[in-house]
Amino acid sequence: MIKGELIGGETLKLDAARKGPQLRAGMTQLITRLTMRLLVRVKGSKLSGQVLNVRTGKLRRSINQRVAGQDTPMVSGTVGTNLVYARPHEYGFKGKVTIREHVRTQVTAFGRSITPVQVMVGSHARNVTLPERSFLRSALADMSGEIDAQTNATVLEALK
Repeated sequence: MIKGELIGGETLKLDAARKGPQLRAGMTQLITRLTMRLLVRVKGSKLSGQVLNVRTGKLRRSINQRVAGQDTPMVSGTVGTNLVYARPHEYGFKGKVTIREHVRTQVTAFGRSITPVQVMVGSHARNVTLPERSFLRSALADMSGEIDAQTNATVLEALK
C-alpha cells in the first residue's frame, strides 16, 4: 500500500482548500490511470510466466482494478483478485492441507504396467510447502518510483 500526505504551511493549506476540486479530479484521473497500468503490469509482467506460469489463465483473468472515493476527500485504487489460491502464492504457505476422497486411475502396480483400474483414494492430510511468489506486491514495488513522480507532478499541477 502506498500512502501520501501533504505537509506544508498555512498558505499551502489555504491554496489546497481553494483548489481542492481540481486536485481531487486530477488525483482521481491519476489513480485510475495508475491502477490500470498496475493491472497490465501484473497480468503481462508477473502472471505470464515471469513469476507464476500460466496453467489455465483463471488467476490472470481474475485480476481486477477498482477506484473508490471519487466523491470523498480520499481517493483509493485497488488491484487484486478474489481467488482463494492467490493468497498462498502471493505470501507463501506451509502447513497441512486436507485432500478429499476421490477416484483415480491406477496404471502401474509394483513398478509394472497394468490394465487401467479405477481406485478410490480416501480422504487424507498432506504437508504442503508453497514458496512466496509475489505477483501483486512486487509489481507495486516496481512501479513505486513512477507512482511517486506522477503523484508529485499531479499535486504541483493542481496547485499552480
